[in-house]
Amino acid sequence: MALCLTTLLAQQSSSGGAASLMVDLLLTLAAAACITIIFKRFGLATIPGYLITGAIIGPSALALISSPENVQAISGLAILLLMFTIGLQLDLAGIRSGMVSILSIGLGSTLATWAIGIPVGMAFGLSAPAALVLAMAMSMSSTAVAMGVLQPRREVNRIQGRLCIGVSVTQDLLSIAILALMPPIAMWAGQQAAGSTPGLVSGLSGGPLVDLLVSGVVAMLAVGLMVAIGKHALPKLLREAARGGASETLLVVASAVALAAAALTTYVGIGPALGAFLAGFMLATTAFRHQLAGQLAPLRELFMAVFFTVVGLNMNVPSVLDAWWVVLLGVGALFAVKGTILVISTWAGGANAATSLQTGALLTQAGEFSLVVFAGAAMSGIIPEAQQPVMIAVVVLSLILTPWAYDLSKLAAPVLSRFPAAPWIKSSALVERAGAPADADSAGATEPASAGVIVAGFGLVGRAVVDRLQIAQIPYTIVELNPGTVRKQGSLGRAIVYGDISNPEVLESAGVRTADAIIITIPDDDAILLACQAIRAISPTIFIAARTSFLSNAFLATNAGADHVTVAEVATAEAMAKQVMQQLEKRAAAGKA
Repeated sequence: MALCLTTLLAQQSSSGGAASLMVDLLLTLAAAACITIIFKRFGLATIPGYLITGAIIGPSALALISSPENVQAISGLAILLLMFTIGLQLDLAGIRSGMVSILSIGLGSTLATWAIGIPVGMAFGLSAPAALVLAMAMSMSSTAVAMGVLQPRREVNRIQGRLCIGVSVTQDLLSIAILALMPPIAMWAGQQAAGSTPGLVSGLSGGPLVDLLVSGVVAMLAVGLMVAIGKHALPKLLREAARGGASETLLVVASAVALAAAALTTYVGIGPALGAFLAGFMLATTAFRHQLAGQLAPLRELFMAVFFTVVGLNMNVPSVLDAWWVVLLGVGALFAVKGTILVISTWAGGANAATSLQTGALLTQAGEFSLVVFAGAAMSGIIPEAQQPVMIAVVVLSLILTPWAYDLSKLAAPVLSRFPAAPWIKSSALVERAGAPADADSAGATEPASAGVIVAGFGLVGRAVVDRLQIAQIPYTIVELNPGTVRKQGSLGRAIVYGDISNPEVLESAGVRTADAIIITIPDDDAILLACQAIRAISPTIFIAARTSFLSNAFLATNAGADHVTVAEVATAEAMAKQVMQQLEKRAAAGKA
């Protein structure tokens, strides 16, 4: 990706536009930072802030950036990175309890939204292909916004949180189908999809129906080939890349895999976004997923800011203001149609009425992927350029309204709790456990009272600590950066996670939020200081025990958040003094005898 940016700058420089690119990029990021600070102050999601920023500084408003194409290439890279990280974070393990019910709810609600969304879109004056794209885009929800609502209330582990994650996983899986369907829909609309004209498919043309069939067969073969190769080759490749703890090599290899997958899917005519998503999905099945997600997180946030701001640049503010009533009707239709479908699907799947309403309120908005679909549809000519700003405005407003919609659903919970569950459900995993708290203030009680100890590093010190914990029958999770050790200890049945202990994603996967203590045994003082800061930022109450080589670093570790620090030079001095004193006492006793 860095190479792509370098090439872009070189091209701009050769045409005398490097300075213009840097100025536009500076204005984009500076304006996005200012607006999102304001949004954060009011507890709003950042994505609508980026979109509104683009609308404000774009050609139709302040015109601070009069040529959006200057940052359009970076926006294209941002789409690839966004889709790659969405695939990388796809986790079926988090919804094992009630998986069949949750996936059924996600599949049923999404497909029902497609079916009902098409006539609704056509009622707003869209063509059938455009209405289908609109329905598919609006069926996607924003996991980031939903989690942003749940996390401050400590409700991620409640039923509505698990449902939210499960339905989002289903939507992410269905996004593969959406991306694969874009070129055929563009052909249906009488246009050729942007970026899907390489020779393989076009060379087999023989009429629209033949093109459609060939495109579908080639797409399925390409996806199947990628998954087959990825399943067998990727784990070995990544283990080799991670040998010796070289996390930067792992990141480079993963990025190359993502770009190769994007190039392959582009070549067969189904677009680069699907390839990037599939690459992330394949990497998500390996032990390296959390380390990669943490390494990519800062870059992802930066590119997301650029992408969503660039999307906002394409909003024609006067057109949106002129069609304000269409925007309000669109948001109302989205909440009414999608929200109702989600509530009914969740209730029919086994949840009670209150949980169903809360889940519907959490997921009724459109999501980040909706904007990716709109951008691709606009480039393909499926959606008229004049209608795109209104659709983006509907997405933005739905994202902003989500926290208030959820608060209203919580107010209705006492009334809805009197409604019975679906009569065909005899027993369901989608109900709170007996004695679970009914209000958000005590929701933390649903989390495990004790999640044991996290041991960072599995060298001599780490092994000794784990042996003591095992004798005491205290549950533990090991975090280790040596892939060979991770593989061996995992095969022995030990709970072990690959990654850097200062990586927030790795800490989350190890259970830092619910662990009682974390023992940092790695022999690297700088890494220990970074780890203490990262751990304390996530969990203010966890007990942190660390080791340092020198006394001076012990004070730094304490300031960084460590509760107890063992200093190697002090421990060595005490051990040596103790041994010498014991020998002197033995000799003195022998002399007296």
